[in-house]
Formats: sequence, C-alpha cells, structure tokens
Amino acid sequence: MVIRLFHAKVRQGKQAEFKKMLEVLSLPAIQRRRGMIALYPGQPVGPKADEFVLVTVWKDSAAVDDDRWVKSVIPSEALSLLEEWHVAGYDSFGVIEQPLKPLFQTI
Repeated sequence: MVIRLFHAKVRQGKQAEFKKMLEVLSLPAIQRRRGMIALYPGQPVGPKADEFVLVTVWKDSAAVDDDRWVKSVIPSEALSLLEEWHVAGYDSFGVIEQPLKPLFQTI
C-alpha cells in the first residue's frame, strides 16, 4: 500500500473557503479514483489554525499518478488560497493489507 500525505498552509482568513473547496471539489474526486482505500482529511486545531492535512491510502504505486493526484487535491481554484503546500509519499509496512473498499465517512 502507498500512503500520500498532503499538508497545506492556508492564507489567513481563507480557512473556511479552503475547507469548503476540499469538501466540494477535492474529496469527491479522490474518492472516485481507482485503487483508493482510505481518506482522512484533517482540519486545523489550536495555534496552527491555518494548516490542513489530507492522508490517503492507495492499493499500490500504480494507483497513485502524482500529477492527477495533486490536481485532485489542489484544483486550480484553490492555489490562490494557499501560502504553501507539500505532498509526500510513503510505502506502508508492518500492517495487514486492507480490503479494497474505502474506509471513510461521507461528509
């Protein structure tokens, strides 16, 4: 399995707009992608109120096309809302392979 971690710092005062864009554009697009096993969006808490994360888990590296994945998470409309963002990928280890059905709740 492959784990993708998206981390974004949102411009001050744009948190609600960015969260809504994730809910409306990004999350549905990612959920429809073949090979996606799990999706965990995280919103700001405490003093880091401008930082968001999105953790996705994929069947294998073939399921993760970097260009398509980034465009799914960060539609062009969202770029102006961000101060900075990073994407990292990791191979999982030490866990039992999960079934190929998403493990998330609909927002």
